Amino acid sequence: MSALDTLLQLTAHPDPFRNAPDDLHAIQLQALRERFAQRRRQIRILDKRATDADVGELSNLHDAVPLLFADAVYKSYPDAFIEQGKWARLTAWLQTLTAQKIEGPNYTNVTNMDDWINELRRHGHYVMSSSGTSGKQSFIYQSGADRELAWRLMGQGIRWAASAMRDPSRRVPVFLLTPSSGSYTGTERMSRFAETIAIPGDIHYMSDVPQSADQTARMARMRRAIADGTAMPSDIATFQLESRARAELVQADFRRFIDLLLERRREPMFIMGMMGMLYQIVATARERGIPDGEFHPDTVISIGGGKKGANLPDDFQEQCARFFNFNAANFNDGYGMGEVSGFCPWFHAANAWAVPPWLVPLVLDATGEQLLNPPGGKGVVEGRLAIIDLLADGRWGGVISGDKVVMEFGHGIDGVRTPLIRDVVRYKDLPGGDDKLSCAGTIDGYVRGELGDMVEASRTA
Repeated sequence: MSALDTLLQLTAHPDPFRNAPDDLHAIQLQALRERFAQRRRQIRILDKRATDADVGELSNLHDAVPLLFADAVYKSYPDAFIEQGKWARLTAWLQTLTAQKIEGPNYTNVTNMDDWINELRRHGHYVMSSSGTSGKQSFIYQSGADRELAWRLMGQGIRWAASAMRDPSRRVPVFLLTPSSGSYTGTERMSRFAETIAIPGDIHYMSDVPQSADQTARMARMRRAIADGTAMPSDIATFQLESRARAELVQADFRRFIDLLLERRREPMFIMGMMGMLYQIVATARERGIPDGEFHPDTVISIGGGKKGANLPDDFQEQCARFFNFNAANFNDGYGMGEVSGFCPWFHAANAWAVPPWLVPLVLDATGEQLLNPPGGKGVVEGRLAIIDLLADGRWGGVISGDKVVMEFGHGIDGVRTPLIRDVVRYKDLPGGDDKLSCAGTIDGYVRGELGDMVEASRTA
């Protein structure tokens, strides 16, 4: 059995964290060698980077550091491709980051980013977008295998963290703090998991207004135009009118959602979404005089995402914890990113996030150049988090995040054999807000070069 197969088997185990192999580091390193050899044949920019960095064989994790892609790479497409409707070019950009050939799409009826995403999906290319809170969407390619695995890993992580979810026969009303449709990475995953645990016909979404990649892009373009003085007053007025109408629809849906959820608070239920949205439920309940502890004790909460740029009290998470009485039976706080398979569920015994065995965490210095992982495999380190997703099928799994973390290796708490993430903060949220990666421009350069070669080849074909 290959090292990759050993790790893949763990995705079907109810407790991959305590049942990871004793020699996990060695198996991960061998699986990384297997993936690297495979992906460099499929993704030219990875091969070019490896050649330029003189990386042929991965003898240790240090060798993998130059091969990591900054998370900004997944939003490195030229804005002109979208603004000028060059959808085939946008697909060509995506192809530079993709392990599988993108074939089949017809762009005749594609008028915006949402159409582009849906056209690719119709042909088996399951593009997912980020939430766009930075002002520009990231686009991550998923193969069919990636998609199916993401659904399965969501259920596995939630059930591992919240013991009340481990009964496979459990069926409850489900309230999802997400739109009922859209291109955002988590929307489909949450919806599919909800279908496995909900009472038939009892799934509720915070809004039926679809999450729109195009709307996010238009907002970013308008902000840039206003900043550089090129926005016409009529364009600003039209955009503001459209945005206000959309926001009013979303807010009306969300109010109805909260009304129903609070009305049914004495029933067991499952609530899932972002912590910032959960706080809106808490704030509304307090306005109505509903005290802490009013929800049914068998209600389960699965949350992630932090503030996501929202203006919230410093203690908003503590307020949510008191209101819903978070505990080992009813709560999961997932940490993850759209570029990796699954997520890191909350490990109550350690008060930290547990890293699944198929994700290899690398703690780097702030510039993303030096590996800080403890040489003996045991200890606490602080720095920039990078992850190599060994299971990623449609893309190269090595990504550098914008997060500063405290990571503990070799802890042995309650039999868990995988590392822990103790603390997370975005570099851009630190004093000074500086988040500069030395590698970011390097990989962007490879993407631009590869894209240029593709465009030139299409002209001369």
